[in-house]
Amino acid sequence: MNSLLNKLEVGSNVFELIEFTLVRNLADGTVTEGRYGVNVAKVREVVRMPNVNPLVSLVDGVAGVFELRGIPIPAIQLTVALGDKKTPLKESQQIIVTEFSGKRAGFVVDTTKRIRRIAWEKVLPSTADKHTCISGVTLVEDNEFLFILDLERVLIEIEAKCDVSHEGSGSTLYGEDLSHVTRKEDAFGEEIKATILLADDSEIILKNAQKYLQKSGYRVIARKNGQLAKQVLERQQGGLPEGEQPVDVVVTDVEMPKLDGLSLTKWIKSQPDLAETPVILHTSLSGKANLESGKQVGANGYVVKNDITMLLSLLSELIGK
Repeated sequence: MNSLLNKLEVGSNVFELIEFTLVRNLADGTVTEGRYGVNVAKVREVVRMPNVNPLVSLVDGVAGVFELRGIPIPAIQLTVALGDKKTPLKESQQIIVTEFSGKRAGFVVDTTKRIRRIAWEKVLPSTADKHTCISGVTLVEDNEFLFILDLERVLIEIEAKCDVSHEGSGSTLYGEDLSHVTRKEDAFGEEIKATILLADDSEIILKNAQKYLQKSGYRVIARKNGQLAKQVLERQQGGLPEGEQPVDVVVTDVEMPKLDGLSLTKWIKSQPDLAETPVILHTSLSGKANLESGKQVGANGYVVKNDITMLLSLLSELIGK
C-alpha cells in the first residue's frame, strides 16, 4: 500500500487517501451514511471481515481481536468509537489495517471505495471543536463532503480508556512519566537551550509535545499547520526585532492541512538564509518509503510520535552540531 507514495512528487503538498463509507447509527435514532477517508500512508492493507474474537472489555469501540498472518490485531468498531450506537459486525464489512507510531490496528468500515489524490490546500479544518476525531473536510463530486478521520486520535483515546491506571502519572500519549522534569522559564537566558518551531494540526499532540519540550528547557513556538509555521519563518527572514531570537530547529508533523510537513521542509531547504536550519519530521507515519521521502526534501531527522526520548536526544545532537 505504501508503494503508492512513490507516484507522488515529494513535497508537492498532495496526498492520497482511501475513501470509505460508514453507516452511522446516531444517538438520536438517525441512520445516515457518510463518506470518510484516511491517508494511504497510514494504511497497510484492507481485508474482508475476518473472524473477530470478542474481548471482555468495558471500552466502547473495541470489538475484539483478529489474526492476520499470525499477528493478533485489535479490531476497532469505528462507528462506536465515534459515539454511535453499538451494532453487530457484518460479514459484508471490511477492516482497514493501519500502522502508525509503531502500532497496528484494524478499523471496521462498511465499504472501501477508491483512492483519491487531494491537495492539502483543499482540506479545511472540520470544526472548532478540539475534541473531534475529524481532522479535516473536503468537497468531492456532487458537492458532497468527505471527512478525513484522525484514526491516530481514535486509538489514543481508546488506549487512554483502557489504561486509566496511568492517569496522573505522566503522559499516556508518550507512555512516559516526565513529571520529574522541572519546567524552565519561557524567557531568553541561560536556561533556554534553543528556540523550536513546532507544527502539528493535532491540538492534543501539539500541546503535549510543547509541554515536554518546555519542561526540557526549550522555548517553543507552536503552530497548528505548516502554512502558519512558514509565516513565522518568513517573518524571521524579514528581520526580527532587537532581542528576539530566531528559530533554531523546526519540528514538524507530515500530515497537515494548508501546507504539509514535507512541503514545508522542501521550502525551508530552498531558502538560502534558512537552509541550514535543522528540520525534524515528528510523525506517526512509519516505513522506509516515508523515511526516504523525508530524506528527499532534506529533513535532518525523523522521529515517530510517542517517542519523546528519541526526539529530545535528536534535538540535543542537532543543536550540539
